Amino acid sequence: MSDFSKVRILTALRRARAAAAVGTVGLALSTAPVAVAHAGTPGGAEAQAKTLLAKVKRLEAKVQAAETAYDRTLAGVARSVTVANLTERASESVAAQTAAAADGLTDRVRGLYMSGGPLEIYASLLQSGSINDFQDRNALVSSLISTDHAVVSADRRVAAEARARAAAADRAARRSIKTERDVTQAATRVMRLLAAEQSLLARANAEVARLQSLAAARAALAAQTSAFGSITASRVNAVGILPPSPAYLSLYHRAALTCAGMNWTLLAAIGQVESGHGRNPSTSSAGAMGPMQFLPSTFASYAVDGDGDGKADIMNPADAIFTAARYLCANGAGRGGDAVANAVWHYNHADWYVQMVLALAQKYVGYTG
Repeated sequence: MSDFSKVRILTALRRARAAAAVGTVGLALSTAPVAVAHAGTPGGAEAQAKTLLAKVKRLEAKVQAAETAYDRTLAGVARSVTVANLTERASESVAAQTAAAADGLTDRVRGLYMSGGPLEIYASLLQSGSINDFQDRNALVSSLISTDHAVVSADRRVAAEARARAAAADRAARRSIKTERDVTQAATRVMRLLAAEQSLLARANAEVARLQSLAAARAALAAQTSAFGSITASRVNAVGILPPSPAYLSLYHRAALTCAGMNWTLLAAIGQVESGHGRNPSTSSAGAMGPMQFLPSTFASYAVDGDGDGKADIMNPADAIFTAARYLCANGAGRGGDAVANAVWHYNHADWYVQMVLALAQKYVGYTG
């Protein structure tokens, strides 16, 4: 069984454990009193149930809108990876073209001087047999020299402009990298709304379980919950790997060696999801920081001086990646199987996050840079 399949089993188990508590969560989310008829009468119970179901109906529209936003956000993760990859390849192409243009200029200048240079060309003017021949040769030589200088200047100008455009595109691509922070906000809204909907249905059920509208509302909740899972599975599979820099790739490999049994691809997957391998290490709304998005308190508890400079810095890639390896290992990442999914869940308590990390870790297998 693959890690991706195993995480689905763990997801189901976690949902089952959470089911008993979901009513409490929902009540915290929806505490407004409901004005209804006396609940002790059949008519009063039915009226209260209908009032609650009206609230559920309004929540269904909010859930649908939230799931659409969640779908769009997950799609944005895949799209930003593609854009970043294309931009980096374009930047490399521009750099290669610029280097080739510079080599061409050097060859032209070298060839000019190896053949005698401008002095040799102008010396040929003295060989002219007449003043008219001298003037013709002088005009031709002047034209050749001016043209060469113009070509040199134009090539340099074009190369500089190309480098500037490539640098601007690269900065824009880095800013657009979608990370765990973008998805968390959208996913959290869906889950809160689903919990609130579940709570209202539980209260309505306590009033009267035979209403046909109650059964329809239950079916709608089940469909929206299923849709949330389907969106996650579909979009997660569409996310491709974002190549790390040689420095990050080396850190992932070396840090993984500190945890027997843990694959470097797990660190690479988390590094991509959390910050795009350091491309977007900004602080999250929850206060997580650095390329591996640690809360300062968690980092302090597991901090590792990855680069051996005598201090552990949450923003330092080496320290952050080696600390992530230690944290994952402490939660069972080196034991394989279900323990890997459980370790990732400890890193971020979200089922979509676990699925995305494990799927990306599989895609990194065999990657060499």
